[in-house]
Amino acid sequence: MKSMLLQKTITKDFKKKRNKGEVPMYYARDSHPAIVSREDFEKAQELMVERARSKGNTEGNREKYLQRYAFTSTIECGHCGKTYKRHIDNCGNVAESVCWVCSAYLIEGKNSCNVGRVKEETIKGLFMRVFNRLKTERVKLLGDYKVKLKREKFTEIDQERIEKLDEEIQSLIQQERALFFTEEKGTDHNLLKADHEKLVVRLVQLQTERAIWMAETAKQDSRIARTLELEAILDSQGGRILEFSEDLYRAIIEKIVVKERTVLEFHLKNGLRFEENYTLKRGRDLF
Repeated sequence: MKSMLLQKTITKDFKKKRNKGEVPMYYARDSHPAIVSREDFEKAQELMVERARSKGNTEGNREKYLQRYAFTSTIECGHCGKTYKRHIDNCGNVAESVCWVCSAYLIEGKNSCNVGRVKEETIKGLFMRVFNRLKTERVKLLGDYKVKLKREKFTEIDQERIEKLDEEIQSLIQQERALFFTEEKGTDHNLLKADHEKLVVRLVQLQTERAIWMAETAKQDSRIARTLELEAILDSQGGRILEFSEDLYRAIIEKIVVKERTVLEFHLKNGLRFEENYTLKRGRDLF
């Protein structure tokens, strides 16, 4: 049997981070079937730690590296789907500037992706514009969105459908068991095999349908919870922000999709999206 450590992460000030003793963790021993033996797992963990140490990849250094830049792993190319990476233009010159570029362009050149780079200051400015719009138009934007989410949430009719699926799934499971008893009594094996295959196909269809319904319900619940969390974040801010905040960015933004060089789509963690445009200009973009 495999064991499980619960509450490895905590959420504090709207940021999810590893639990390093701030709150209790709970160890559930033999909670579920193991894929590998406990001895093999512990040996593998020891080997991983030893290899990390030999490369200087300790836990503190690793977390520092992963959180080095606010935009790391959050900007996606809308054309090729690759992640944007941080790049310094004109390094060492007066015109030096930090920008974010599609990794496909950096590795394979403009023939693979020619969306172009986006200045870091521009991304920060557009985020501030999104946040300040949420702050000033909160009642309309979030109010309408919450109404939409609640309207889309499953109704009593949907709940009845789930219950019917459960009943049909249970009935098929019982039929499947009955087939095994029938086989023991000497019924034609080929006939039983055909009946069993039909049952399995139907059972998989019903279980898939149920899983989709339940996943959609969970998604809606998550978006509502994220929206309430966003409202709390907005309440914590006295007014419009005048400078970029990494904490605010990480708290509310899921990702940014660069649809065109001058068109960025901000995906919030609660499901809302904002498309922001700007004008290219030497020195400082206009937004």
